[in-house]
Amino acid sequence: MGQRAARLARTATCVLALWAVAAGSARELRQTAAFAGKPFITVWNAPTHDCDRYSVTLDLRLFDMVASPNEGFYDQQLTIFYKDRLGRYPHYAGGSPVHGGVPQNASLNLHLAQLERDVQRYMRSRERAGLAVIDWEEWRPLWIRNWQGKQVYRDGSLALVQEHHSDWDAAQRARQAQFEFEQAARKFMISTLQRARNTRPHSLWGFYLFPDCYNHGYAGGAGNYTGHCPDVEVSRNDLLAWLWAGSTALYPSIYLARSLRGAPAARSFVRSRLREALRVAREHGREGALPVFVYSRPSYSYTTELLTQQDLVTTVGETAALGAAGIIFWGDTDYSNSAERCRMMSDYLSGDLGRYLLNVTSATGQCSRFLCAGNGRCERRNSEADTYLHLSPDSFRIEGAPGPGGGLRVTGVLSHSDKAALQLDFQCRCFHGWKGQRCDVGTSGGSVTLPSALAPILALLLSLAM
Repeated sequence: MGQRAARLARTATCVLALWAVAAGSARELRQTAAFAGKPFITVWNAPTHDCDRYSVTLDLRLFDMVASPNEGFYDQQLTIFYKDRLGRYPHYAGGSPVHGGVPQNASLNLHLAQLERDVQRYMRSRERAGLAVIDWEEWRPLWIRNWQGKQVYRDGSLALVQEHHSDWDAAQRARQAQFEFEQAARKFMISTLQRARNTRPHSLWGFYLFPDCYNHGYAGGAGNYTGHCPDVEVSRNDLLAWLWAGSTALYPSIYLARSLRGAPAARSFVRSRLREALRVAREHGREGALPVFVYSRPSYSYTTELLTQQDLVTTVGETAALGAAGIIFWGDTDYSNSAERCRMMSDYLSGDLGRYLLNVTSATGQCSRFLCAGNGRCERRNSEADTYLHLSPDSFRIEGAPGPGGGLRVTGVLSHSDKAALQLDFQCRCFHGWKGQRCDVGTSGGSVTLPSALAPILALLLSLAM
């Protein structure tokens, strides 16, 4: 009896240990689900930590993630990989080829080996969930989109064909150059995504600026600008189905030019770009719609002039109301290169920007809980409607929290009229694992069980105790 009791005790200890392992795994899954399950993620991705040298502290507590794009920062929740930080990216610099210049002249094996080392350097935790953005802007994988300054990639491709087929006519060389470039570009980009995902599987990987729809017609000053993505560019985005299938998130951009400040064209420009990104996400995701995280800036492009309240609605408000997963505010050292700039940004964060972000993130949460049982995000029923996820001033107040350094807080509850407006203007986009008009029907069991691989071990332990 004593030996059997000892065996039972040892078995119980082993079972508890195994259960602890399983429970730990379950916690990691819940953390990942919680990250993906927030209705609207806000990210600050600017090197404003440099404001510390001017004794100016920026209140970034309103953001779900804070990261710096500068070199020297590792293991952040958002990691951006520029061309010199990920593998051996082929491109031209000053007219000279780097790593082969064009993808068909590059070593994919050397690139992938270096890529894995770079990912492990910048993202040291394999289990941590986060956003991973590949910022490669030197060439585009579709031949036709390499215009103006990117013509060098066509020329380089043509030169390679000329070396091997000097007897071909110009049309033959052009066709072959396009074929070789596009095939190599596809293999290079998809292999990059595959290796990156395998190396850090809990991160959401995608390429910055993809998808784009090239709707910059406002620059010509045309009075009839609609913002609509040209049909040909929508079709070209569909040709990149392989890229969307290999991505686990999309990272389009809605940076506003200074010329769009307060202009009706700004809303048309942003809305069309968002709609196209969300269309691609819905139609080309491998397992449901891909999450779309939208790059914006707190200022107009190439300036430090801060977005007006109207243009915060145009950018942040449109992004949330159309059903994107979140918004990323990118910035450079211009925001923190003087005490004056730092104070300006601090005031903006505690003023217009901070109040509006709190308004929108609170409203997205209220809508998610009311309409979607907390298991989905709200999106406009009519994507062209001017309806937003804003807190009603009759029901909510945004005010300073009590005490020094208290920041901002929201008080209030949804009224009957608030709820009626949400039901009229918005619908649910369910998170993975949920379905139904209100996202209240689970598509898989929610109970936590031991991994199936542990079953034979448990069986062995139990047999020893008998």
